[in-house]
Amino acid sequence: MKTILVDPRRCIQCCNCQNACKDEHCDNDWTPIAAPQGSGQFWIKVHESQAADGTRMRLNRVPVLCQHCENPACEDACPHGAISRRSDGIVIIDPERCQGCGACREACPYDAIYANAERGISQKCTMCAHLLDAGWERPRCVTACPSDALSFVDEDDLAVENLTAPLERLHPEYGTAPRVAYVNLPKPFVAGAVYSPAEDLCLEKVDLELVGQANGARYAGRTGLLGEFRIEGVAPGFYTLRLEKDGYDAKAIAALDVRSALNVGEIKLTKSPR
Repeated sequence: MKTILVDPRRCIQCCNCQNACKDEHCDNDWTPIAAPQGSGQFWIKVHESQAADGTRMRLNRVPVLCQHCENPACEDACPHGAISRRSDGIVIIDPERCQGCGACREACPYDAIYANAERGISQKCTMCAHLLDAGWERPRCVTACPSDALSFVDEDDLAVENLTAPLERLHPEYGTAPRVAYVNLPKPFVAGAVYSPAEDLCLEKVDLELVGQANGARYAGRTGLLGEFRIEGVAPGFYTLRLEKDGYDAKAIAALDVRSALNVGEIKLTKSPR
């Protein structure tokens, strides 16, 4: 079976995926796969969020679509038997059987199902099943992506040696076994800068250690040009940041809330007495 592999770090938010989806599905009737897409729907949508703040802020962009789950909550919730999972793993809402009751929309934890008020049905991404059935190699959104943030891959190829980063799934804790695969999903980071006020000097090569106060996780780092640092890929939690550099007093900053990305600002180190 094939699925979509998403690399958010490659996403440039050009919205070509969204536009291609609308070009394929608005005003086009692909029944029994999908009726024409209703207005205000985004079967694939780039979710943008701000991480940290100030000069160390970063914008995270994550393309999200129906996850075509192995255990689809929408299928279980539908009282009309309108939702089914095909042999190729694609989850389809039959537009002829759907009554638009909204049970699937309430059940979907990814908020990926939309109401079509004009037709009285629910709709979502079909992974362009009608095109794949006709011999196309990729869905329209994948074809339109200029930065390879989206690719269409064999699930058997989602092995460590074939990936640029560890394989991830979007919210696996929901228990629906999502099939859409991700690499490089945004993780919290801690950023800042270190300087010596007495010398009016930005301090490079300061050794940093971020220690989890509850989870025990440890992350190492070192300041670079202009004393700047960024410790990436931090598991959410509360941490103590320890700083050491020869010739300066060691310092520890406790109770840092890193449940999301954090800019700690400028940190002062005091030169040790000779």
